[in-house]
Amino acid sequence: MTTDHPSAPRDAPETAVGTSVNVLPTPCLVVDEDRMRANMDRAQAYADAQEVRLRPHAKTHKSPALAREQVARGAVGICVAKLGEAEVMADGGVHDVVMAHTPYGPDNARRAARLARRIAFVVGVDHRRQVEDLSAAAEAEGATVAVRVEVDTGAGRGGLAPADVPGFLSWARERPGLHLQGLYTYEGYTYDAPDTKALFERHREAQHRMVELAGRTTGAFTQPPVVSMGSTPSQTAGVPLLDGITEIRPGTSIFHDAAQAWLAGGLDRCAAFVVATVVSRTGDRAILDAGSKSLTTDARPAGVCATRGYGRIAGTDVVLTRLSEEHGVVEGPDAEALAVGDRVAIVPNHICPVVNLFDHLTLARNGRVTRVLPVASRGRTA
Repeated sequence: MTTDHPSAPRDAPETAVGTSVNVLPTPCLVVDEDRMRANMDRAQAYADAQEVRLRPHAKTHKSPALAREQVARGAVGICVAKLGEAEVMADGGVHDVVMAHTPYGPDNARRAARLARRIAFVVGVDHRRQVEDLSAAAEAEGATVAVRVEVDTGAGRGGLAPADVPGFLSWARERPGLHLQGLYTYEGYTYDAPDTKALFERHREAQHRMVELAGRTTGAFTQPPVVSMGSTPSQTAGVPLLDGITEIRPGTSIFHDAAQAWLAGGLDRCAAFVVATVVSRTGDRAILDAGSKSLTTDARPAGVCATRGYGRIAGTDVVLTRLSEEHGVVEGPDAEALAVGDRVAIVPNHICPVVNLFDHLTLARNGRVTRVLPVASRGRTA
């Protein structure tokens, strides 16, 4: 028997199946179950057509139940951002997990080694100190820890420069207790591409770097290396993958959001909404009960994932122009169509941090609740 993690923030509210979402207390996070499943199937179909493995990033939904559904629909396993998320997923019955994040310190290395004894668990690395800690922990715990080396293909965040990878692999392969599994990258700089042509070109460049690097370093691995890419825009836009890419790790695509809507073909692919109530009207301002504690302040000023304001009201072109902690504001002519008591569904700019603000996901079909799931790895940032 599997369970969603016992340390989830709060017990699920007693919301009966069939309850109208129109009577739920606001703000609340509601997921259209049919759209979500269609999004899952699109991601799987893309991976299948490209003949690569799909490993969705569970930092978006933070739910072992949804991770298990993704695996049941064809995913090889899931990806997570932090050890706490990996532990929650393992406790929730997910048995194949990659952490696309580089841990530091002996305590975290011990946690990783213990996870590696329970499930198929892979850790990202990009520094010798991380590898040394993992090697020592693996020996102490009697485990073999699988690692992937992160490559910076242009995002400028984590990862080794491609030129530094061969030497790093040659050194790391000699460390006891470790199994070098492959290479991975996050090509997040494609989000800022000005159009789909540039998106395709940037992604193809990142793929070329990874495939060429994997070809030069094959001797460092005991088996053909995993070569993993990770972003939703490339999957949503249908970017062709080169031979040699073996895995993709999209996360946001299970729900999509306002930043992904244009590439996804419109807001009708977006599955997760913050439902809010108009609580006041003051002149040309409508005040909603969802602010920065329910919606992200993330915004992208340009590119294929550009956003306006701080979330869009579904079915309209209306955006929230300001957020404070507890209030969202719609200003100008758009506010005139909103009356006190109106309930609106807001498509967030960036759904991943929004999910982390709520204790529960309320899934619904045709406006009626189908189930309530805890956001089980909420707050598991360590």
